[in-house]
Amino acid sequence: MVRLTRVLSVIAAVTLGGVAAAPPAFAGLSAGAGLTQLAAVISPVRGSVQPWPITITVRTVPSLPGIRFVFDGTPIVTGRQGSASVTEQHNFSAHTLTLADTKLSASGRRYTFVRWAGQRDPDQAFRPTVQGLPMRADYTVTASFAVMCPVSPRLAQQDGAALAANRVAQINLRNNLGQPARLSPSGTTWLPCAWPVYRGSLLASTDLQYSVESMLVSGTNTVHVGVERFKPGRTPDPRLTGYFYALTITAHDALFGSAVGSYALLTMPDGTVRRVPLGPRHVATVSNLPQGNYQVQIKARGASVSAQTFRLSKDQTANLAAVTRGDIAVVGGALLAGLVGIPLLSRTRRRHIFAFLRHPARSRRRAATEGAG
Repeated sequence: MVRLTRVLSVIAAVTLGGVAAAPPAFAGLSAGAGLTQLAAVISPVRGSVQPWPITITVRTVPSLPGIRFVFDGTPIVTGRQGSASVTEQHNFSAHTLTLADTKLSASGRRYTFVRWAGQRDPDQAFRPTVQGLPMRADYTVTASFAVMCPVSPRLAQQDGAALAANRVAQINLRNNLGQPARLSPSGTTWLPCAWPVYRGSLLASTDLQYSVESMLVSGTNTVHVGVERFKPGRTPDPRLTGYFYALTITAHDALFGSAVGSYALLTMPDGTVRRVPLGPRHVATVSNLPQGNYQVQIKARGASVSAQTFRLSKDQTANLAAVTRGDIAVVGGALLAGLVGIPLLSRTRRRHIFAFLRHPARSRRRAATEGAG
């Protein structure tokens, strides 16, 4: 209680001292009137502090003139450098920016909006309208676009001959950003030729390069994966090369070596089967076959021919062995003659023959050892 009394006494003394020391203009005024007068003097000073201008710059990547934006209902358009700006007095309001042109065509290119940078809210990065933009400090907002270029491929074989587009089922590509794409074998396809890349809080347009992953003909890939590359922005008509080879088909008698067979069944990489006549010479050549896996089977009257599976990666010949009825007769006759003639041999020779038939390798080693001795 004593301490509180002392504190109140000090406050009263300071208050009375302030009134006593007041300037003449405030002399004779009560304490309340003095405070009112003081506030009237100070208020003009406080009111003299004015808001300062703040500028928001809006730019495009790549730089595109004539792109329309709307800022808080007011249209703005980018200039030659692909930028525009809005200047207002510093405030604490939330502002809205809308991209009016999300798709456009110019100078043989197509442009499609991809994303923003500098828009503050990451959840709005891929929307055409961003909200909640502040006006408290200068900054830049960037709208980025993907650039599309027309591509019309020229298809050829490795020897330079033209490859008919109707033979190609599809062409698959992959660019240097890892994005897949599909190219039409005929006509024009619009491919992304530049893409905005976001690094270090900045957006930059990157030129795209494509590698050919596959060009499918009859269910097989006719190109060497990743070897052929092109940039749509520089090469609108890339030449794509498929590899095709010739296959010669024939069959021979397994015992006598003579040519046999009336026709062949050629199974293509996509599973379809082609009937190939062999002609009077029992041979046929099929040209312009796409590289890939094949199976050949020969049909010969009175013969048994095993199918042959192989990968066609160069000009080659499939020569199958056929076991004919004549082969079977000759081999059977020889076996029969052998069996009939064995009893006529001496006991020692019969023993050697039977031992050879049971263990041919061991008998050959023994014969070689006896010969050396």
